[in-house]
Amino acid sequence: MPATMDMLRSEHRNISRLLDMLDRQFVLFEKTGEPDYELLAEIVDYLRSFPDLYHHPKEDLVLERLKARNPKKAAEVGDLDKEHEEVGERLNTFTRAVAKVLLGTHVSRDAFLLVAREFVDGERKHMASEERVFFPAAMQSLTDDDWREIDQRVGKFSDPLRSTRAIGRFELLRRELASMQRVSGGSLGAA
Repeated sequence: MPATMDMLRSEHRNISRLLDMLDRQFVLFEKTGEPDYELLAEIVDYLRSFPDLYHHPKEDLVLERLKARNPKKAAEVGDLDKEHEEVGERLNTFTRAVAKVLLGTHVSRDAFLLVAREFVDGERKHMASEERVFFPAAMQSLTDDDWREIDQRVGKFSDPLRSTRAIGRFELLRRELASMQRVSGGSLGAA
């Protein structure tokens, strides 16, 4: 498998794990009104900084090559730019709701949970679509030379959850993901 595709799938797995963590925090918020505020804030910080700045541009590069190599397959993928904008809009709405919770501003549990679940469900739907349509189209259509060039270009964009250069930042998320790995017996994707 090309390194870029392996990296994108690994990043999806990590994002999915973060969404699972969010789900657990939503249950705590629903039951007690007291989620792990530090974890919630760090997940939001990661989601605001990583996908849009590093993950989506990798996908854009693959899609650009797919459009050149196989326009018909690229058309089946749909408007990925628009989807990424919608992801950003949902994230902004969710971030504002989290900020209100973190600041102790009055926000009804139902209103917060509605926004939170719309964000998580939208993210899962978006990633599932990419896994089901976009990634297979790219794998079927791009040549080894295409992948070598893409791999060389995206190698500079690593996931801060897997990077040893970002010590301190996202440390809580790294520990939580490692704990999930120990419990599930799975492995964290290398990026």
